[in-house]
Amino acid sequence: MKRALKGLFRKGEANVVKIICLSVGLAIGLVMLAEVIFERSYDNFLPGLKETYRVEERYKQKDTDWREHAQTPGAIGPGLQRYCPAVEVATRFTGIGSMTLTTEDHKELEGQAYFCDSTFFRVFPRKLLMGEEPYTGLEKANNAYISSKLLEVAGEQIIGKTLSWKQYPEFHVTVVGVFEAFPENTHLPQMDVLIALPTIGQVAYDGTNNWLGNDRYKTYVRLRKGSTPDDLKEGMERMLEVNHVTEEMAQSGTGFELSLRPVAEIFTSSDYNRIMNIVFLSFAIIMLLVAVLNYILLVVSSMVSRAKGIATYRCYGAGSGDIYRMILSESLLHGLISLALAVLIIFGLQDFLQEQIGHSLESLFPLSTVWVCLAVTLGVILLCGVMPGYLYTRIPVTYAYCRYTENKRRWKLGLLCLQFALTTFFVCLLTVIGLEYNTLMNFNPGFEYRNTLYTNLSGTEMVERERCVQELKKLPEVKAVTWGYQLLSDHCSGNNVYNPETGEEYMNIADMYYVGPDYHKAFQIPVIEGNVFTPTLTDTLSQQVMVSRQFVERMKMLAGWTGSPIGKPVYITEHRTMATICGVYEDIHLGSQVMEEYDERPTVMFYRNKPSSNLYVALNRMSPEAMKEVQQVIDRTISSQQLKVYSLSLEMGNLYNAVLHVRNSVLFAGLCILIIALTGLVAYVRDEVSRRRSEIAIRLIHGASMADVQKIFLLDLLKIALPAVVIGALCAWKVGEQLLQLFAVKIDLTWYLFAGCILIVCLVVWLVAFGLVWKAARANPTENLKTE
Repeated sequence: MKRALKGLFRKGEANVVKIICLSVGLAIGLVMLAEVIFERSYDNFLPGLKETYRVEERYKQKDTDWREHAQTPGAIGPGLQRYCPAVEVATRFTGIGSMTLTTEDHKELEGQAYFCDSTFFRVFPRKLLMGEEPYTGLEKANNAYISSKLLEVAGEQIIGKTLSWKQYPEFHVTVVGVFEAFPENTHLPQMDVLIALPTIGQVAYDGTNNWLGNDRYKTYVRLRKGSTPDDLKEGMERMLEVNHVTEEMAQSGTGFELSLRPVAEIFTSSDYNRIMNIVFLSFAIIMLLVAVLNYILLVVSSMVSRAKGIATYRCYGAGSGDIYRMILSESLLHGLISLALAVLIIFGLQDFLQEQIGHSLESLFPLSTVWVCLAVTLGVILLCGVMPGYLYTRIPVTYAYCRYTENKRRWKLGLLCLQFALTTFFVCLLTVIGLEYNTLMNFNPGFEYRNTLYTNLSGTEMVERERCVQELKKLPEVKAVTWGYQLLSDHCSGNNVYNPETGEEYMNIADMYYVGPDYHKAFQIPVIEGNVFTPTLTDTLSQQVMVSRQFVERMKMLAGWTGSPIGKPVYITEHRTMATICGVYEDIHLGSQVMEEYDERPTVMFYRNKPSSNLYVALNRMSPEAMKEVQQVIDRTISSQQLKVYSLSLEMGNLYNAVLHVRNSVLFAGLCILIIALTGLVAYVRDEVSRRRSEIAIRLIHGASMADVQKIFLLDLLKIALPAVVIGALCAWKVGEQLLQLFAVKIDLTWYLFAGCILIVCLVVWLVAFGLVWKAARANPTENLKTE
């Protein structure tokens, strides 16, 4: 180790470059490896994880395949515990969304709130930091538990305090306990405020006793030891039959059944999560492999300068074991320094990394993961020492007295070949992901959202809303003002279209519920038949409905519709009364185009003449000034709540943040791999030039041109570069095909896309090599011959 320390800055060995490249490779590779471990450890904190299942429903309507839904009606959870002896405990919860609670001393606690039943903490145990036992605390209406994260804001005296909902001040909850916040590696949503389920009727429809409809509840069961989901089949069938679920679904022509999904498999059962996990694991291996290959290449390239020293050691009795120990001690020193630098790089890029991975570094590197990373680093150090050590032990003693001329070209070209292939793989994959992200961001969903602002009107007075609408219409930059229940960037709730005479259900549709006047004008949705809602017909508007083109096409196939749909009656569950079609609009696509979230259902919308839910402001042109003017009008006209204006375009873009983060991760890793590969290329070319400088000098003296000298090196380099980049591109093509299956809208993987990437990589390699050889060829030939 002392010898390794003394030679750390020895000239000609590029130790600093080795350490920097290795540290970058370790930093990125270990972060990606830790992310893979993090994702594969989802929900491991749960005791009894193997026995814990999420209850899901499967349904099949006329002429459709079976579909799965991760939510159930409210009565399913208690019913399973009553009818299925194998169920030890069942629970259910449903979300409210973001909630701001204010204390008596005007502190604000903001977090995600959920209604939970009294058995929630029996299925998902958390440490109770203070307060009443949850089993009794969650039985009483208006009781609430807050997470340890909110305790930091609320203070230790929060127990027993009454908090009010800022949007609806008449709604109060009493804090009866504080629970330890859930870790980040869980499929459960962020849960900051847990309110007793009996409270739900105060703010929403109480469907806790529903056996059908209002499928908003997440239901979970923990089975008794030794039980399996098959043990529940008989009980579930009896439960559905006794409570007339089977009968009602049969009358409507819909198949219905319940299934259990292991909580341990929820995260990995997602195709998107599973493929991305494999991709990140591949990236981690590739990053570490490139760093190791580059280190070995640099070590092999320095053999010319170190051969005499190694041979001299052997003259003084050093055996192969001694040479191995010397090289291993050097790689150990370099590896430890690289690891320290890698840690500094990770913490230096902490904000960037946390933004890309979506959680904290603290959760990414628990002690168990740290040990895995240390073991991987040890493996990297061994590879960096053993392979070069083997080559150094084969240096003959005679080279202590003459110049070392062995070139090890096969080793170096082989290592370069792998680096070129991996670099091309990353460049091609980055191009595919970048183009796909661009396609998603520019996808036309059938409505114009880029110049639209919105705000939520919950908790405001109607007179304020109407005054605000009138004032907004006066702004010169405002093109239209409207409102609607559905936020267009969100997934849409569903209802069924049915035949009132037979009870047969035709299909499930995306119900946008109500919209305001000028809705189609504001979003530039083409009306292809009929008319929009007519505000003057107040008596009939509540019975009118507008439907999408796909709705009409599906009804022609399912219900035998003929002729024009205008004036036809339709019956939609939840609305209960007959509605008459007044207009047909072009299909629109709500929410994300990621395949798992893609919603291909037809849409419908009803009319409401009073501003409510989401207020939309369509601008002639989006600008900070226009956005500021809209915000000022809202602040001036609405005083009951502090409303904030948001860009709908930004919300639509946020749907693909996960894809953006993958793109950024690949870009960052790809740039690092490219730099590391170019470092290896520079070392190879310099080594070859140094080894063959006499040959270059003699060729130049005998009249060889600069182009002739270039051919000596560049032809050999291109012979290994071209096959390598083609192999890398082919691998990227196969991986790209799998990635694109995750999206409903996808790019075409054309041959010229990959040909362009190959050309770019080859051009960069050629330019770097050309520059180095050009510099060497311009040197004075006599100076090169003097060294011989």
